[in-house]
Amino acid sequence: MPGDDLLAVNGHKIHDELDFRYWLDGDPLILRIKRLSDVFEIEIEGGLADEPLGVDFEPMRYRCCGNNCIFCFVDQNPDGLRRSLYFKDEDYRLSFLFGNYVTLTNVSQKVLTRIAEQRLSPIYISVHVIDPGRRQQMLGLRKDDRLLQKIEFLAAHKIEMHAQIVLCPGWNDGDYLDETVDALSRYFPYIKTVAVVPVGLTKHRNNLPQLKAVTKHMARKILEWEQKKSEYFSSILHTFFVYLADEFYILADEPIPPAERYDTFDQLENGVGMARNFLDRFHREKKRFPRKINDKRLCVVTGTMASPFLDKDVLPHLIRIPGLEARIIPVENSFYGSTVGVSGLLTGGDIAATLKDCEPCDLVALPPNCTNYDHKFLDDYTIPQLEAEIGTACYQSSDNFLEILRVLEKENNG
Repeated sequence: MPGDDLLAVNGHKIHDELDFRYWLDGDPLILRIKRLSDVFEIEIEGGLADEPLGVDFEPMRYRCCGNNCIFCFVDQNPDGLRRSLYFKDEDYRLSFLFGNYVTLTNVSQKVLTRIAEQRLSPIYISVHVIDPGRRQQMLGLRKDDRLLQKIEFLAAHKIEMHAQIVLCPGWNDGDYLDETVDALSRYFPYIKTVAVVPVGLTKHRNNLPQLKAVTKHMARKILEWEQKKSEYFSSILHTFFVYLADEFYILADEPIPPAERYDTFDQLENGVGMARNFLDRFHREKKRFPRKINDKRLCVVTGTMASPFLDKDVLPHLIRIPGLEARIIPVENSFYGSTVGVSGLLTGGDIAATLKDCEPCDLVALPPNCTNYDHKFLDDYTIPQLEAEIGTACYQSSDNFLEILRVLEKENNG
């Protein structure tokens, strides 16, 4: 019944839904329930072979982060946003369920044992640097959090891990970067990949530590470092092991590597190989593009970072379709500042302001990652609100241009 507390399954204490799912093995199942002041047991014969129990849980209460990282993006949010955007999650369960990165600073041996026992694998770890002193400085820790000991425990129990390093020039590059990647490679194959991503800096950094952005010159140096490093790992581990975020290639004005360079694309959601994955999918889809579209104008909204390769690799194929007028519309991020160029951090207000100054079109294609699960932008704009403001229909695709063109075709048929 609503309001019941599930205390145990077959004698195992239940803390959350993960515990519940893990211990649902046995015939019979004995559930210990607390209802108001009564505690009783329910026995279910036959296990779960035929049908689920039909139990719905309240949302989990997530662990929050107690670190004070010098590069934390949440600290760089402006005032006045919805409350959830100021919450710093640091929960190993979210790492397992959704691929969120955690530093493991708040996990105890008890938690590590649970991860190993329940096979909560893979886990995604924000490492940044392994030198204890520099790690304390960067993460705002009072003492050594024994990260490598925790990784060693997880590796000994064959838990798959993926690591990331947020590169902050002058803080964890150079020798620190070499030391960190080399140390992590000793835990291969349990640490399967290491991603290096550039620090994201907004214009809202009042009273925060001074940090430098990754420049074009530094991006090129990182590309040279990564090529040597990955070739070495490839020769001894038979995998590249270390991978760079797409932003480094775009900053350095270098081509996006081929798909083989990303092995199994394990860090795709971290912006590693996302451009290559998109471009390869686009070139497969273009073979099925309509032969013509009757006098339609398409505006493709993107961030300033992606617009150069969309102009080069996507736009020429769109404008070849007779009857289609297509444009790539880069939106400069005035909400966070011009240093933030990714499409996922565009706001409805910035998109609206940009499109108002553009020639009208019949359909606006929005990036797939610029709204949340409630279809709200970071500034709480909704897509209907954006459509009303610009006077044009918007379509939020999954980066699928074949899908977008079919929407235009339907308008033709209508």
